[in-house]
Formats: sequence, structure tokens, C-alpha cells
Amino acid sequence: MPQPVAVFLQQSVIMQAAIDDCLKDPRPKPVHKLRSSTRRIEARLELLAVSTDLNIDREAKPLRKALRQIRRAAGAVRDLDVHRDLLKSYKRTADTKRLDDELSALREKATRKLTKVLESNQKKIRKSLNALEIGLKPALYLDLSGMELTSLTKGWFAKSACSLDPEHDDELHSIRKAGKTARYIAETGAENSKAAAALAARFERAQQTLGSWHDYLLLLDEAQASLPKESPTTEQIYKKTKDLHQKALIDAKQLLTTICAIPAQSGVH
Repeated sequence: MPQPVAVFLQQSVIMQAAIDDCLKDPRPKPVHKLRSSTRRIEARLELLAVSTDLNIDREAKPLRKALRQIRRAAGAVRDLDVHRDLLKSYKRTADTKRLDDELSALREKATRKLTKVLESNQKKIRKSLNALEIGLKPALYLDLSGMELTSLTKGWFAKSACSLDPEHDDELHSIRKAGKTARYIAETGAENSKAAAALAARFERAQQTLGSWHDYLLLLDEAQASLPKESPTTEQIYKKTKDLHQKALIDAKQLLTTICAIPAQSGVH
């Protein structure tokens, strides 16, 4: 059965390795690994908060702050990598070249910022993780059953997202982010529990649709800022974004209907 503290400690090692890799060479793969590892650490912290009686707020606060800064900086680079990949599916024209050049320049700038953020937070993260490791010792051998984990995951998502209205883009985006965190919480026990694995897969399916919509929404913003008003490329991206928005809306509503019908759980202590 999943042990939240052990999984948290394992993920912290993965994240620190990802930081080292990005400082050496912030290529797309290491940046993606860094971004996802910070999100997984944040998800593990959420799981620890609802599954233990430990008061680790003081130790976790500086870590959460550093993770937020790194995730945002890595996310800016990762988004640009994704947008450049999306642009490859369009016919090569003067407009697509212009937009790709602009995205490339933005990535270089974002990469420099990421490096600075990592350098300024690396020691803080190690110090915070060391303090947390000590604070988490009383719950080191806590085991959760698959049923407990799925209940906690659904309860966390319900509290975070069930009051949101997917008809509003900003709230649809919040549903996407909450679903991603819920997926990572459920994945804590995916290897040992079919129920947890199925729940993680359910969130991942919605995440893929919602993520595609959001990627194109950001690409559309970049195209509108960089290209002429009547650009055919911008028009094509707009149509794709509109289509993905409808799919994202359907998936978000289905996810809310499925999960939010389940009463939120207060936690397992």
C-alpha cells in the first residue's frame, strides 16, 4: 500500500536531480521533468496534509514558496517548447517562421530566468527538505489503502474544484490545475491499487483535453501579439482553440459530475 512520506521523500530526490540537470543544460526534456516533479512534490504535500495529523506548515512554507517560483519559471519555458512543437503542424510560411522566431527568442529569455530562479532556490529547497524529513518521521510508516487514497483524492478535488464553473475560462483553467494535482495524488498508490490507478487515469484523460485547449489558448495569445491582424495562421490557431475549448468544456463537466457527486472526506489520520 502507498506510504505518503516514503513517496514524498523519493519524489524529492527526483526533483533535486531534475534541478541539477536543468542547471547543466535546460533542454526541453529536463525542463519538462523539472516542471512535472515540482507539481508532484506539491501534490505529495497536499496528500500529507490530508492524511496525517502532523503540523508541518512551518517546515513546508519555504518549500512551497520555492516550488511555486520554480514551477512558474519552468512552466514558462515548457509552454514555449510545447507551442513551438504545435506550430510545426502548420504549413511553413512567413507568418509561422516569424512566430517561431519570436517563440525561440522568448524561450531564451525564459531559460535565463529559470536558471536564476534555480540558483537562488537550490539551497533553500535542500534546507527545507531536510527539515521536513525530520518533521515527517512520526508518519514514516503510515500506510494508506487504495480505498483510503481514492477517497482522499476525490475529497481534495471536490474541495478544490467542485464550486468552479467551467463556463468561465479562468475557472476552467483552475479545474485543469486541480485535476492535475488530483491525478498526482492518486498516482501515489497506482502501482498497488487498481482503484487508485483507474482514478489517476480518469484525471489524466481530462487533463489531456484541458491541457490541449490551454496550450492552444496561450499559442493564440502569442500569435495575436506577434502576427498581423489578418494572419491566416492566427485564424487557423483560433479555430483550433475554439474546437478544443468545446471538448475541454465537455470533459470538465463530465469530471465534475463524476467526482463532485462523491462526498468530500476530511482525511485519514
